[in-house]
Amino acid sequence: MVGAQKPYSVSEVTAILADQLRSLPRVVVEGEVSNCRAASVSGHLYFTLGDEKAKLNAAFFAFNQQAQQRLGEALPTVTNGCKVRAVGRIAVYAPHGSYHLRVEHLERCDGVGELLQRFDALKRKLFAEGLCDLKRKRKLPKVPRRIGIVTAPTGAAIHDILSILGRRYPNLHILIAPCRVQGEEAPAEIAQAIRLLNQHFGPTSKEPLDALIVGRGGGSLEDLWAFNEEVVARAVAASEIPVISAVGHEPDNAITDFVADIRAATPSAAAELLCGEKESFEKALKISKERLLNALREMYRRARQTLNAYKVSPLFRDPEYILATHAQRIDGLCVRLNHVFSTRYAEAKACLETQSLELQRACAEALPETVQRIQKQGVRLQLALERRLSAESASVQARAAKLSACDPYAVLRRGYALVTEQGGASVSKSQQVVIGQVVNVQLAQGRFSACVESVSPD
Repeated sequence: MVGAQKPYSVSEVTAILADQLRSLPRVVVEGEVSNCRAASVSGHLYFTLGDEKAKLNAAFFAFNQQAQQRLGEALPTVTNGCKVRAVGRIAVYAPHGSYHLRVEHLERCDGVGELLQRFDALKRKLFAEGLCDLKRKRKLPKVPRRIGIVTAPTGAAIHDILSILGRRYPNLHILIAPCRVQGEEAPAEIAQAIRLLNQHFGPTSKEPLDALIVGRGGGSLEDLWAFNEEVVARAVAASEIPVISAVGHEPDNAITDFVADIRAATPSAAAELLCGEKESFEKALKISKERLLNALREMYRRARQTLNAYKVSPLFRDPEYILATHAQRIDGLCVRLNHVFSTRYAEAKACLETQSLELQRACAEALPETVQRIQKQGVRLQLALERRLSAESASVQARAAKLSACDPYAVLRRGYALVTEQGGASVSKSQQVVIGQVVNVQLAQGRFSACVESVSPD
């Protein structure tokens, strides 16, 4: 039956579709811009319009831009994330066999796209909670032994990571937690994969993972949106295993980049980070090994030289001859030492005896004179002490008389009395007391109180 039907070429089918699309009326499409790029030479603008469920490629050619300007309407500034309203026709691009919206008129619907608004709101919320603080960031181990990868089991991301690690880190143990990285179910699956790896391979497990790579390859803002969802961000922040966020390409930013411990520009860059730490450690280890080997070689060379020197030494060639020679020399020295010691001892003993006799004779001659001189000095000292004692005794007696004259009780013993008020103040004038006042009277022996009956002037 197929053979009876005339076959169409691909270009013929594409031409038929193009004719059918040209018959469609203009459409007005609203959506969020992503993958926006401008041709540097022609000035054509290419971008993707999307919402939560679908996306549509669009092209705003330079001549359509000029036509809009001739109508007096300014061209809007189009950036990724902004929401626009485009008027145009659906067309087919034959070389790629894809359809797109050929834009004839373009305008902005609002200042910031809905997705970017959600992105900024979640970012502010996570920063306010402290989940993006630098103090929470952990460093990767120098030489990781086991790592986990949370990404799609197929695609460029996992291929690039495994290719780099397989080539530069072949002994690294890799555990892959497959999940979808795009679509409505992707955020929940990514978060669940992170939680499962922490549950079974966390720091307290028997075989803990040293790091997690969470990410995917490049794509539009809509394609990468799963990594901007709050459930994924909180799973990354709660991970006990250090997390490397590797989402998209260099200019792409995801919420996971802010809460993860390390941000890698691409999945390949994440693999490079792990290899770089290992290669730096291996390089340092290689340098240390070379230094150790050089030191051992130098020690061996010096030991060899010392051994060769010992081999030609007379002591190793004929040790008994050397020992006999030194033994004879020691015997000669011992004989000389004994002779010198005996001679010096005899001389010292004779000298000591002579000096002892001279000392005894000098003491016998000097002793009587010394005794007589000591006796005379003793008599003189006794006289001087007696004179000094007499003088000091007279001085003490004179001072005692003066001190006795100053004794207030001596005055009281002559019949006088000391009058004081009840507070203890001395009464020396009649004006100090009043009639009826009680005063204290101190005598040479005892005291009593008296009441003032009369007061006389001075």
